[in-house]
Amino acid sequence: MVRLSRYAHLFDLGEAVALYHSLRMKPVYLKKETYKDLQAWLVSPFCNEYDDAPDNIRAEVDELVKYKILNHSEEDDKKVLEFVKTKIPTPAINVCYIITSEQCNLACKYCFLGNNDNCKRSNFDLENMSLETADKAVDFFIRQIKLSGMDFEDNKPAIIFYGGEPLMNYDVLVHVAEKINSLRDKEPCVKNLEMSMVSNGLLLTEERALKLKDLGVSIAISVDGFTEKENSNRIDVAGNNVYPKILKTLDMCKRLGIEVSLSVTISEETVKDTKNILRLIDEYGVKSFGFNIMMSDENFVVPVEYNEAAAQFIIDEFIELRKKGIYEDRMMRKLKAFTKAQVYFSDCAATAGGQIVVAPSGRVGICHGCLYNKQYFVSNVDDEGFDATKDKDFIEWSQLTPINKDECQDCPALGICGGGCPINAMHLKDGNTIHDLDERFCVHSKKTLEFLIGDLYRILMESKR
Repeated sequence: MVRLSRYAHLFDLGEAVALYHSLRMKPVYLKKETYKDLQAWLVSPFCNEYDDAPDNIRAEVDELVKYKILNHSEEDDKKVLEFVKTKIPTPAINVCYIITSEQCNLACKYCFLGNNDNCKRSNFDLENMSLETADKAVDFFIRQIKLSGMDFEDNKPAIIFYGGEPLMNYDVLVHVAEKINSLRDKEPCVKNLEMSMVSNGLLLTEERALKLKDLGVSIAISVDGFTEKENSNRIDVAGNNVYPKILKTLDMCKRLGIEVSLSVTISEETVKDTKNILRLIDEYGVKSFGFNIMMSDENFVVPVEYNEAAAQFIIDEFIELRKKGIYEDRMMRKLKAFTKAQVYFSDCAATAGGQIVVAPSGRVGICHGCLYNKQYFVSNVDDEGFDATKDKDFIEWSQLTPINKDECQDCPALGICGGGCPINAMHLKDGNTIHDLDERFCVHSKKTLEFLIGDLYRILMESKR
């Protein structure tokens, strides 16, 4: 008996429908009349083999079979899933977050690291990373890249300077960047290494900005929008809004001709007006940035309706940004998976088993979201025998993909989701672990898929006309 796959999903496009297999990821568009004929055939007694299809839908049936949307049994679905599971990556370290300082000059209300919580903040190390630890961190990272077996010619590993606020330990940041640049000709695995810094920008001076540009360290400035109200969550330790100071930093970089990207946390105020981000981009000539969806914890609870609004906001902004030729990281990751019909296993380097985080003390972990309590910090830079590819915790994190979750199997966005943040999933409910769902991402991924399928149909129809 011919049947619709368990992974087949229907999208109503008004004049047409799309049938989509969430693991094969190729939508098949049908006129509604054709879809009705298909439905009639599937429930008829003449639907035992694919060749039984009536002539008027034979071509469409062939297409649906090609992309596994139609099959014969649950066993066919299991074979597709098992094949996809064989492609789930194992740990292969290619990203290193270097936490130059756990201290921060801000206390943003939504801070997922814990700077908005006095108890968590008290756990942060007061001592910044030393030059000695920084040297060991670079050596440790290089060992992990080599153990991961990357192709050095094509590979582009990354070091991300993070905090706290990374500029609170500027000298060590510069030391690491200079060390990497000095190693490019000696160590093939860092030949193409890219360096970036995520900062609130308040400690960025002209001298520092020019030095970072000279070293090849790209600068990402954190901001929540283009009005003071939209940035009301971004405050210093005394509770003062710092948005005017951030604008001064952006003005300085513009005057110096230094390109910056923006790391935009979408606040409840930000989602109310899509035009403000566009004004910010035009004003400062921003060429790339990424959207961050706020996370919940015991001190900052995000309302349920926010997730829907944030997901729609990202889509609306993407539509406008592509007209300007501007890259937005979050949507582009899903778009690439969709257009290439390649399952997107993980939406962050930690859940891909691809990153290490080095704390100022030299402790090595998996996720920077665990800085305040060092959960999942499983090694240190002095451990020359450590191999992340064989470590049980790194392996566990690398398997957190939705592909392995029973509760995700019937989701249409299974193939493009990549899962959300395990840390946010832990904080959503008492008793949760990293294996639970980050429900923000369920909303974001489903709405994004619906948009991508509809947008592709629009493009196809316009090309025909």
